[in-house]
Parts: sequence; structure tokens; C-alpha cells
Amino acid sequence: MHILEIGAEQDEDNAVPTKAVLDGAVFRTVPRDQTTFLIWKITESSTEMLPRTQFGTFYDTDAYLVYSASLPGQPAGPDVIRREIKENGSGECAERHIHAWAGDRGGPGTLALRRATQLASHVGAPLVIHRETATKESPRLLSYFRDGIRILCSGSNLNGGSRLYRVSGRRPVLLQLEPVSWSHLASDGVFVLDTSALVVLWLGRAANLIEKIFGAKIAYRMARGADKGMLSRRITIAHDGYEQTLPVADRNLLDSVLDLRARSVRPIAPTLDPPRPARLYKSSKPTRASPVVLTQKPAARLEEIKRAPLYRSDLNDDGIYVIDAGSRGVWAWVGSNASKLNRGALAAARGLAKARRYNGPVSVTVSGREPLEFAALFHKWNWCDSRRDVRLRSARSATTKLDAVSLATNAWLAAETQVPDDGSGALRMWRVRREEEIDRERSALQELERPQQAVFYDRDCYIALYTYHTPTGDQTILYYWMGGSSPNDLRNLGVKEAKDLYTKLGRLPIQAWVYQGKEPAHFLQIFKGRMVTYCGTATNYDPSGRRVVPPPRALIRVSGQYAREARGVEVCASTTTRGACYIVREGARIWVWCAATATGDEREVAKNMAAAEHVLVMQGKEKPDFWTALGDRRHLLVPAPLEEMQRPLPPRLFYVAVTSPGHYTFEEIVSFTQYELSPEMCCILDVHCAVYVWLGAHCCLRAKDDSRNVALSYLTFDPASRDPDTPIYVLSQGREPPNFTGFFPHWKSSMWKAHKTFSAIVSALEGKAIVRGGNSAHQNGNSENQFDQHEKYPLSVLRGPKEHMPLEIDPLTKELYLTHDDFVSTFNMPYCEFRTLPNWKQKEMKKFVGLF
Repeated sequence: MHILEIGAEQDEDNAVPTKAVLDGAVFRTVPRDQTTFLIWKITESSTEMLPRTQFGTFYDTDAYLVYSASLPGQPAGPDVIRREIKENGSGECAERHIHAWAGDRGGPGTLALRRATQLASHVGAPLVIHRETATKESPRLLSYFRDGIRILCSGSNLNGGSRLYRVSGRRPVLLQLEPVSWSHLASDGVFVLDTSALVVLWLGRAANLIEKIFGAKIAYRMARGADKGMLSRRITIAHDGYEQTLPVADRNLLDSVLDLRARSVRPIAPTLDPPRPARLYKSSKPTRASPVVLTQKPAARLEEIKRAPLYRSDLNDDGIYVIDAGSRGVWAWVGSNASKLNRGALAAARGLAKARRYNGPVSVTVSGREPLEFAALFHKWNWCDSRRDVRLRSARSATTKLDAVSLATNAWLAAETQVPDDGSGALRMWRVRREEEIDRERSALQELERPQQAVFYDRDCYIALYTYHTPTGDQTILYYWMGGSSPNDLRNLGVKEAKDLYTKLGRLPIQAWVYQGKEPAHFLQIFKGRMVTYCGTATNYDPSGRRVVPPPRALIRVSGQYAREARGVEVCASTTTRGACYIVREGARIWVWCAATATGDEREVAKNMAAAEHVLVMQGKEKPDFWTALGDRRHLLVPAPLEEMQRPLPPRLFYVAVTSPGHYTFEEIVSFTQYELSPEMCCILDVHCAVYVWLGAHCCLRAKDDSRNVALSYLTFDPASRDPDTPIYVLSQGREPPNFTGFFPHWKSSMWKAHKTFSAIVSALEGKAIVRGGNSAHQNGNSENQFDQHEKYPLSVLRGPKEHMPLEIDPLTKELYLTHDDFVSTFNMPYCEFRTLPNWKQKEMKKFVGLF
């Protein structure tokens, strides 16, 4: 058992409240029962409400208070429309959040928290309080500002001199850096240098395309000036390692601000820490006698209860709990029967964050008002949304009009049912052969003669190609199904074959990775509710593998209430799971056994799956011939209790950034619409029962080629300890099915017809003609050539002793670790020319310059 004694913040305990802090009159005009969005600047002497024109600008030595009240499921921020909040006790409550933001150079952060408590007292309704830190803002705070936020240095010279900024994130954060020097520049960043005569957009070689586009837009706004008229200054674009290729005048000006001879750029940031599941602590008052001598009074005693997966039942309404969610922040939860929300819960969470050396957001919420970010840390959390409950009930009862044409015009129904059509399209299926079969047949795939028989085996893997008609043309889905007991080498072979088939089909199909027991609704819908998975492999019953033959004797557990939920699984001797209905097959005779708790829909699903003449048997009314057929499997017939209707969480959208080969970061976009998507990005749409990977038309090739691993990485690093067998869909821009678009309100297929690419933006900034057929890596923003993908080091490091070199440097190809400018000055030619030389000539040149 892990127990922590959390110390109180010294400035919190010893600070003497000033008159301004004690006076809460500034909040008297804040509406209690209306949607609103307000920001205050907090200083030692005053609390000043900011005008709308200053929203989104923060100074690093100040503190700010942000208050947002919005209707559930509706956007929040400066554009929120004033409406009356009516809470009728139906479980649908207004979303109220208070954010106390403090800069990283000090600032009255404690005063901001005190003012947040005063504001919460004035509002008088349950809300969520967030402690925010500069550059580590929570996704919810960033969601209020569509154009991003600016963090500026207080007292910087705004009338002259040069200023350096870094652009980062999908909801961009523009951070001013002081002093202006090479020490701030990093190869994975985008920077804007603002001088009196020129605006320089510096692009790191490993920077992502979205940040480059935002950097270009910010540079344009800076060059345009305060009057927003014609450009008052020129814009030049400097690429990492290519500074010497700038025009002479621009290069000289850049050299006067940043000495090019002293150029030193920080390498790519180290990879992420290993995945860490969320930890749940229970907070209590500290004991009087502590075994450790503390320099200050402990604020709370935290006892670790468990680690993820977490469930709502782990939280007792009489207690206060703290959850360490790692990169998703630290949360404090106050039960409905615990003491009222106070600084103690937040202090305990802040103490844990300090002990763990976290600098991310720290938040506190109360029972019944948990935001989505908190609820997503738990498994099977029932989400309260009366409007979505109506949609879910409509979706569950929708047994007709699920054809592709109807769903195309009712995308919300496709999204809630997770089916793009009724499963009446064309189906082809292949079974992945084992190595011994490949030796005989010379092909890794065996096409099945009658795929609609819906017979699967848990030691096999299958590939299904499904095509259906839509109002805009044919759509194809490439499913890859993996049995629960299939060996890894067979799964890997199937992944390769599925990828090859996807390539042969022109990379047009939607890709779907499906695992036994986790089949998505549409996969089940294709087989009309008759899919059964048996133990073993298909070759046990048909050595050729061309026909799928079910075993003559089987006990099948049936689950689901509709065809798109129906799955049957043969019960093996080691299985202990329960079921509402079972199918007993003994030769030509079939029985359908239904537990007393089975619903009428579940009985109909089991009868449909039997697909032949059968005898219906109710629990407690079994006849001797049934028990005789069941034989020694009687103990496996375990009835399941009645299941309640699940109320799943709303979907969540994440922007994916490629940090280094095989490593990704995920930035949540709260309150999203289709406008959050961009052709240059790769994103994750997490609908909890499945994960969608959306690939923009211009996103980086690495994400396109490694799309499945993007989703696996997301599931692995989720602190909620997600099931790695969650279904994964990969789809490309322009081929989105309605079960994806239905999660985006008012989806428009023509959204990106007038989209400007990065090359068009660069050409416009530099005043050049747009070259539509260009293949320049720098022009299109994706640097995929071999030379620019390597980390860069000074020439002195590469000429030094081998034992002093970084481990990633290959001593046989040291020239790849030079910047372009250093390469040209060393070899008197660019790398593209050097690589065309014969190998013997390359070796001689490398020996001559000391790089061999």
C-alpha cells in the first residue's frame, strides 16, 4: 500500500490576504443562471475584468481568471450567446469551469486560486476549478480560443528591437522567448522572428505541417501591422540548416540578430516516458504523528487505492479522491456526501502534482458534475445527456431504414448505430494460411467459397472485403479479423497480406482491424446476426480450407439484442463467462436455451442464429433429451443477469503529432467540429467502442504508412488503460462513411475544395507564383528525404573521437548528420549531388574532410 503525506504550499498557508483579495465586489455582476464567458487579470492590488479585445493574451508575470458557463454539448468561449440556464433535475447540467492561470515567471498564482474560490462561492452552483500553468494549458482552456493564445513577456520592448516567438499545438500557443538567441530554437519547432524591417519564419526540419501553417499565418499578421492593411514588412522563410541559402539582404539581417557563426539548434525532444496507468488515491486528514519530519504542516494524506482500469464504483460518495492521470493532469474528486468543495481537495491534488514534479493542469470536480476529460479516465462510465439518450434509444430501436441511402442523410443514426449500411453489399473473404499450408499452395490467402455462412475459428485470421453502394459511388471496407487464440506469426502475416491487398486496391478502402469478441456493429451486421466463432482452426474440419464447416457438436453462447450486436462463441471447457441464451448442437438436432433473465430481443437473436429447425427451451423447463445432449457440459450453462442500457461517453478528437519515427503525441481538441480537421493533419476520433484514424490528404507520409500503430500508440498511452483489442478504423479524407461524419455536426463534403496548401501559403508570403506541380520538400512542408530526417550535429562533433559521439550517429555515414549549410561549406556541393557520385569518390572526399 502506497501512502503519501502531501505538504501544503508555503505561500498558500502563510500569505496574508490583501484588501483587494477579501473584497468580492468585482464578481457581483457575474450572472449566476446565464451562459457567459469572462476573463479577469489578477494583480496584488486589483482584479480587473478584461475587454473582449484582450481575450487570449496572457503575460508571463501575471495571473488570470477565466470563467466559462455553457449549455451541455454546446461550444463555449468568447462567442457564447447569453442564454438562461435551466436545470430541471433530468441529469443534464450546465458546464461551468473556472481556470486560474499563472505565468511561468512567478505571478500571483495563489491569489488567482483564492479569487477562483470566491467566484465559485458567488456562482453558488457546482463547477470545476482548474489550476493552469503557462505552456501546459488544459485542452478545455485552449478550446475557448479558436485562434490560439499568446503568452508574452512583460516589459519587453514593443516599439523597437527584435522579438522571438515559438508556435506550437493545434490550438496554437504563441510563446514569446527572451532573450533572442539560438538557444531557444529547436529542430522540431516553428519560430517567428519579428524585427523592425523583416519577419522571419524559421521552420525546424522536424516541425509538423500544422504548426508550419499556423506560423505562416501568424507571420503574415505580424507583417501586416496594427492597421491590418497592406504588408508593412517583408516576410522571409528560413529552413533549418538552410539559412545560408537566403537572399543576401535577408541573410545579413538575420545574421545581425542571430549570429549565424554561433548557430546551435536543439535536437528533437526525447521520446515520451513509458505508458503509465492512472492511479487512484483516497485523501484523508494527515495523522498527528508523522514518521517523517516535515518542514511544513502536511495538507493531506493520500493512500493509493488502485491503478487503472478504474470504475465509478471505486469512488465512494463519502470521500475525496485524487487521480494521477499523468499527461492528462491531476484530478481531485469530491463526493456528494463529503464536505463542500474547498481548497483542501485542490491542495491535495496540487501537492501530488508537486511530489510527482508535474507542471500540467490540476483540477477539482464534484460528484455529478464531472467533465468528459475526467469521466474518460474510467471504464463504462454512464454519461448523463438527456438529448443523446433520446438518440441512443432511437438508434437501438431502429431495425429498418439502415440502408446506405437513408443513413447518408441521417448520419447521426449511422454514428450511433455504428453501421454505414444494412450489410446487404458484396462480400469476399479469405482465410490466412499457416506456413505449412503456404508451402503446399504457394499463396498466403485462401478465398472462402461461401463467406456468408459466418463461420469463424479462434485460431485463424480472416480478411473480408465488403463493398456497398452509396449516393456518391461505391464504398469499400477492408476488414482484418484476428481470432483470440491465433498465434502472433499468423497475425503478422495477415497484417502484411491485408496491407498488400489495400495497396492493390489503390489505397481506397477503409481499413479496419477487428479482434474476436470486439467485432464492431457493422461487421456483425454483414452476417445478419449469424456470426459464430468456434474453437480450433478450419482445417480441423476441412483440410482444404476452402469451405467453412462448423463442428457437429457444439455449445454456443449467444449475446446481443439486435443483428448488429449478435455474436456467438463456442463455449470451451475453460470458459467461465455467462450468457442469456445458448445454442446446443448435437448432430442434426438443435436446442435454443434461454435464461429466465433473457429479454424477448435476446431470444429472437438466438433463434435467428440457430438458422434451422430447433427446440426452444426455457430455464427450469428442460427435458431429459436436452440434458442428455448437453452431457458433461452442463456446468458451462451459466445464465447471465439482466444488463442495463449503457450510456457511452461522447466522442473525443485528438490531433496527432509525429515527434520521431514510431513516436506520437496526442493533443485533445475539446468541443470539436469539422472545422478542426485540416488536410495537413492526422487525427484520432475516439468513440470508445472503436478508434478512427483520419488521414488528411496532405498529412505526413509517416502517419499514412504507420496509421495502425498511431491508433495502437494512442490506446497504449491512454492513462485509462484501454483495451488493446479495441477495433481500429483508418480512413482518408474524402472517403468518410456516415458512421464517422455523424459525430461532426453539419458535415460538409465540400469543406476543403478551396483549401490553400502550405506551398500556396509560402508562395503568397514570398510574393512568388504558385507552383502547383512542384515536388520540393520545403515547398510542400513535408520533408521526407533521407538527408533531412537525420539529427544534425556540428562539424566539430562529427570529427571528434568515436567514443564521444552520440549513439545514434552511424560512423559510416557521418555526412548525413551535417546541416545543409555545413555540408555545402565542407564538400563544396549539396548532398543531392554528392549522393550521385561513385562510392569510391564519396569515400575519398569524406577522408579528405575528416568524416571517414
